[in-house]
Amino acid sequence: MPVVSTPVADSLRITFVVDEDVDGNPISPPIKRTRSYGPINPSATDQDVWDFATALVALQEYTAETIERVKTFELVGA
Repeated sequence: MPVVSTPVADSLRITFVVDEDVDGNPISPPIKRTRSYGPINPSATDQDVWDFATALVALQEYTAETIERVKTFELVGA
């Protein structure tokens, strides 16, 4: 049975490294926090998503460890 894959929506997932507590004391090991943003139009280019992600990271207090584009598809049996 053939399967048809249709893009539904994408999202952006950024993992931040929290390496200080609220008083500025180092945390060991660092805590990782993941934030998701979306939906992102599946037709958006990777460069557009990257530019958007780096603009968001620039507004954050913590450094980004990973930037991921998550693609979601609907699978339908034909």
